[in-house]
Amino acid sequence: MSAQKQAKRSSPAMERRERDRLLRRSDILAAAEKTFATQGFHETRIEQIAQEAGYAAGTIYLYFADKESLYAALFIHKIEQMVAHVEATMQHATDPLDGLRLAVRAQLEFHDDNRAFFDLFVRQRLHGSPGADDPWQEVVKHYRRHFKVLVDMIERAQKEKLLRKAESHLLASALLGSIIQIARGAQREGSSEPLVKHTAFVCDLFLNGAKT
Repeated sequence: MSAQKQAKRSSPAMERRERDRLLRRSDILAAAEKTFATQGFHETRIEQIAQEAGYAAGTIYLYFADKESLYAALFIHKIEQMVAHVEATMQHATDPLDGLRLAVRAQLEFHDDNRAFFDLFVRQRLHGSPGADDPWQEVVKHYRRHFKVLVDMIERAQKEKLLRKAESHLLASALLGSIIQIARGAQREGSSEPLVKHTAFVCDLFLNGAKT
């Protein structure tokens, strides 16, 4: 039998194994998100994540070298999702200011749909990475991509004279800071109300302070 025929015959099995692998990885990340959010990074053990995911602890190590790598992988996965959601939403913008409004709404929607992750996100921003820095370089890269999306939209608005001249990075930091602080306030108060309802407030606060 030729190698080509063997490859064709084995392809469905290989595809099934790859689907199973991705499913197990997804299960592990979901369990890690829930466990880290309730236990905290330092108190969480790999065995607890494995139990939550329904796998043996050894299975976790087939996908992640250690707890730090799993924690970093979770952030990369979620930030990729957040950036993709924000970018997809901003494609419907009618102008740069509308793009910023949609970006704010999209990020607050993401927070609403991922409350457990946001708890981790706030802790990481407040206290930094919980261990070695190397795994977190990828996290930082994805977060910078998210930041750049806002910077680019702000600079477009400035070119069209919709926003006053100012350092675009500072404006983006102010906008993101408003979102984070509102979400942190809701977290501190234990509020379960949707954060997306604050979209108009955040946008009004930002644009009335930055527009021409």
